[in-house]
Formats: sequence, C-alpha cells, structure tokens
Amino acid sequence: EIEEQLISAAAEQIDKKDCSQLIEFLKPDFAVRTFTEWARAKFDIKLDVGEVASLNASQIRQQLGEETAAKYKQREIEYPVEFAMNMVYGPGGPNVYAFEALADWANKKYNAGLSVEQIQNVKPRALHKQLVELSESFNNGELDRELADKVAQLNTAELAKWANERFEASLTEDDLAGVPERKEKLSELAREFLRKELSDLEKYVLVQVYDSTWKDHLYSMDHLKDSIWMRSWAERDPKTEYKREGYRMFEEMLENIEDRVTDIIFKVHLEAGARAQSIWNVSRTAHDEVGQFAMAEQQRAAAQAPQGEPKVKQIRLEQPKVGRNAPCPCGSGKKYKKCCGKTA
Repeated sequence: EIEEQLISAAAEQIDKKDCSQLIEFLKPDFAVRTFTEWARAKFDIKLDVGEVASLNASQIRQQLGEETAAKYKQREIEYPVEFAMNMVYGPGGPNVYAFEALADWANKKYNAGLSVEQIQNVKPRALHKQLVELSESFNNGELDRELADKVAQLNTAELAKWANERFEASLTEDDLAGVPERKEKLSELAREFLRKELSDLEKYVLVQVYDSTWKDHLYSMDHLKDSIWMRSWAERDPKTEYKREGYRMFEEMLENIEDRVTDIIFKVHLEAGARAQSIWNVSRTAHDEVGQFAMAEQQRAAAQAPQGEPKVKQIRLEQPKVGRNAPCPCGSGKKYKKCCGKTA
C-alpha cells in the first residue's frame, strides 16, 4: 500500500512538470549528435551524423583520430602565419614599424621574396592567403626538396654553415658526419623550424596547465591528509588508504592535464609583441578558517584528546564564614548564634 501511494504521488508530480524538452533524449540519434557536437567544440571538427551512426566504436575512434591529426596538421600550417601577421595587424590596427620584420620573417622561412612595399600595398586577407599557401607548400615537400638539393651540392662544412643560417641552428661538422644521420638531422631541424611558433605555444600551454593542475593536486592532497584519519573508524589503515587515494588522485590529475590541453591547444593564440598572459584563470580561493576540513581537524583533536573525568573546581565562598560566637555581621551587637545565626 505504501509503495502504491509513493508511485501515485511520484506520477502526480511528474504530470505537473513540463517534460517536453526531454523528448530530445529519446530520439534515436541523440548519442550520435551529442558526440559530434563534442568533437566540434573540443577539436573544431565537423563530423557527419549519418556517417558516424553507421560506424562501430573502433571505426569511430579511428575516424576521430584521423580527423584530429589532419586538423592539427592544418594548424601547424596556419598558426605560424597567424602569429607573424599579428605582429603587424594587431587589435590596435596596422603597425607600420613591423612590416619590415614580417617581410624578413616570410623571406627567411618560406623564401617568399616579399618587400616591405609589397606587404604594405596588399590587403591583409590576400597576404594571409599567400603566406598560408607558401607554408602549406613547404610543409608538404618543398623544404624537403631544398634539403635534398643542398645535401647533394654542399660538403659537410658548407652544409653545416648553410643549415645554421637557414634554420637558426648551431650544428657542427661532427653532427653531419654520417650520411643517413645527416638527412635525418636536417629533416628534424627543418620540421622544427617550420613549426617554431606552434612549438612555443605548445610549451607555454603545457607549462600553464601543469602549473595550475599541480597546485590543485597539492591542495587536494592537503585536504586528503586532513581527513584520511577518519578511515580508521571503518577499521582501515589511514596510511594505506592515503597511499591508495593519493595514487588515484595523481592518475586523475594526469587525465585532467590531457583533457585541458586538448581543450585549448586547437583554439588558443599567443599575441606577438605583448606579454603573455595566463590562459587559465587560476582560482585564488580564500578558504574559511573553520571550513569543512578545519572542522574535521577540530574533531580529530577532540577525539585524540585524553579522555577522563572532568576536573572539579574548588568551591570558594565569596564572603568569609562567620563563627558562632563572633559578633553578628548585621551590627546588632549580639553574638551570631543568638542573632542571625538562629535561622542559618
């Protein structure tokens, strides 16, 4: 009977609520649409709902990996250009003093052959398109062909000198002594030279995320240390529990780092010529002295205090005791026992 009353009351409350919006959760493609929206928000990848619905889990994982790799490869091509152009076309408008720096950068990185006058006379959108095309060309084999020509034409000393000037490196002849190692070393330098701006961004993001996440982890470990003693009430060793929980929290921290880095690395930009600001609003919470864990500390101190009978304070009279044969304090002149002491 009680169960029937509860079911009836619950159904009555449900009927009073507007549940029309819950129809979205009942649609067959809800899970697929949610997944595609997540991929778009996190990686800026557009997946077709119908195509994803026809794939199994392993195929979806493979497609997402391929799409993500292609998206990041495109970012390697576009981001250096965006960063360099931001030196000239920033939020405050064109910086006429940076046109020469942009021309030097484009000529050195892509052999663009641009002059300051050409950059000044072209529209920013057209210049961006031109530089992105050059970046794509060099990332897709143009720089490798340049390397192959130099390796075939120059001896070891000349090749080291050329590579140092071309890629802003510090190679010696010994670094290029072996033929297979020589090509591998130069290819590595070339790839890093092309994506230098993105590498700087990656380092900055990692430092910021590791710093803020590590601080949060240390704060959580302090809370765990303050409260782990309560596990002894369940007949568990607090030290063992502390190690187990600490390891679990450390693993969660690493997963959190991966999640936070991938959340922003596809979207964030560093402004050239400005002091880099933290991309995370690190919380600076002022915790109350008598908060949850401070209260637990007080409870622990009270529980660990020696238990015993409370000490009884000695009873002291506020006025001295009057003897029976002493004069009565009322001032009658009689003895206390024959005056006020009769009723005491």
